[in-house]
Amino acid sequence: MQSVHANTHTSKRRRRFTTETLFRLLSQNNRLDDFRAYSTTENDQTSSYTNGFTLENDLRNIWELLSQMIRKRLLNHEPCLLPELGAFVLIDHPSKDNLPIKEPFFVLDTTFARRHRLSRIKKPNLSSALSLSLQANGKSTHIEPNTTLSSFNMQTLDYVSLQNQSGLTREQLMTAIAQIFAIIDKEIHPYGFCDLEFPQLGHFRILFGLATFEFSETFSTEFKLTFVKNDSTTSNDK
Repeated sequence: MQSVHANTHTSKRRRRFTTETLFRLLSQNNRLDDFRAYSTTENDQTSSYTNGFTLENDLRNIWELLSQMIRKRLLNHEPCLLPELGAFVLIDHPSKDNLPIKEPFFVLDTTFARRHRLSRIKKPNLSSALSLSLQANGKSTHIEPNTTLSSFNMQTLDYVSLQNQSGLTREQLMTAIAQIFAIIDKEIHPYGFCDLEFPQLGHFRILFGLATFEFSETFSTEFKLTFVKNDSTTSNDK
């Protein structure tokens, strides 16, 4: 008979959700789907989704492509909406000389935060979500309290580009993306630990119910250099 301590330890360990956990669960789910498809279709040994390609490798590739797309958008000073999860935006951050400096910031979707009972980080220089500025269609708009990010007319994922880069069909791509975010939605727990790595961008983390996105030092340096390049270009144009 297991002790209460052992059960508690197992429960805590089960609540650790990382990128590797994500892909392991995706692989397990799809192996089960393949088994069901094989059981019902004698002449077809693969499901309509797997269709003979290496499932886990393709899912990892899609995740990396998603990360690269967000990264490129931010380096071009463009926001990017991740359906159901949140948005990567640019905010004005006051500097020592009172001149606003833009910096990347991740805004967790209100509906997602409520569903999982998560808290969202408050920037020290920002009084509320109303202070966050989104650049939508070249115009500055604001996040009103309790607003769902998907209601903004801002650019979401470029599915055509993702399809071309991944080599998947439209149906396979949409199924894969839906599976990825369905697992994330299912496994997020306010009292668990989450650390999802977005390659070459940063980490989405949940600790003690607080959801944050920590941009990597490499990306932060790249982002700062975009302003140096812009200043240089402006000076040459004068």
